[in-house]
Amino acid sequence: MDHQHFEKKLLNDEQLTAEENRALRSHLPDCPTCSALVETNLALKHVRMTAPAPGFANRFTARLAARRKAQKRRHFFGGIILLISGTGVLLWLASPLLTAAFSSPADILTTWVSFIVASLSFLQTFGEAGRVVLRVATGFIPAEVWAFSLTFLSILGMFILSFSQKLLVQKQPV
Repeated sequence: MDHQHFEKKLLNDEQLTAEENRALRSHLPDCPTCSALVETNLALKHVRMTAPAPGFANRFTARLAARRKAQKRRHFFGGIILLISGTGVLLWLASPLLTAAFSSPADILTTWVSFIVASLSFLQTFGEAGRVVLRVATGFIPAEVWAFSLTFLSILGMFILSFSQKLLVQKQPV
């Protein structure tokens, strides 16, 4: 049996077969991790359980209800803000069409078509510029620098994500 098998069984407090028990006893002198797990399991089995402080369940339930209420309020106001800002952006994007809507149908159609053509030409120009930059950059920047840069940016992104997660998680006493 390997170390991982014993560690999994001990951490999950699973029952060991007779063969696994013999193998574990022969494994324990060589593995301080499994030895510590066995000692911890034995100590935890002999610990006397105590009742929670009076009123714990009521305080916990009240705190949980207050947290859920605050979360619902945040979601509601966040949804309102998202709806208002989304509507504002749509109105801003549709402003050429709205001004033309109060004139003739031909103006609406020409404004709409010119908006689509301008958007497509912008996207095409932006794509071409990006391809040119990538072609030029790959020509004089060695592959090792690209690999190092991408690795560095990936690690930086992971640090930023883990740090922001630690900042967002607020630990509160029970």
